[in-house]
Amino acid sequence: MAIITLTQFKGGVGKTTSAVCLSTLLCERGETLLIDSDLNRSASLWARKGKLPFTVCDDREAPKLLSKGKYEYIIIDTPARPASDEIESLAKGCDLMIIPTTPDPLSLAALAQIAKVLPEGTNYRCLLTMVPPKPQKDGAEALEALERNGFPSFKRTIRRYKAYIKATDLGLSLNKVPGGGIAWSDWTTLWEELKDYV
Repeated sequence: MAIITLTQFKGGVGKTTSAVCLSTLLCERGETLLIDSDLNRSASLWARKGKLPFTVCDDREAPKLLSKGKYEYIIIDTPARPASDEIESLAKGCDLMIIPTTPDPLSLAALAQIAKVLPEGTNYRCLLTMVPPKPQKDGAEALEALERNGFPSFKRTIRRYKAYIKATDLGLSLNKVPGGGIAWSDWTTLWEELKDYV
């Protein structure tokens, strides 16, 4: 069983969207459970129409589902803005921590704050999300800054597309949304990096 936790000090960086897309990606390879620990319950709202190809539950339901032992992948969408001591516990309780961030300075600064409080040896990767499409260079410049400052990062960035809005509105996974193929290709490309960690 592989446990992947997504967290960030700053809201609005695509944490829940990333959790849902990663769950979609992983459920093609094994039974996947997305635990929605965020008080906003955004992942649960996305799943309310029952069309997602994996199980979504909140943190109160999780123990019973986990006791069945049928899940190969566990994705945890953490509460927004966790405290520093919570970050340490989250890091110790997972196999991989993913820190989503948009390429703007405030989000990158929040990411740097999390990195400072992670326990030594934490297996984590930064994921750039909502990257403006070319010819804008925000994504490439942010990725260079992360690498220059020693933050381990996925080289694949996740571009911003309207298909994500359609997916949440329809309660569908991104790969099932009409016109979502290009957006989904970011995640299938990301798998080539992710598979080394799960």
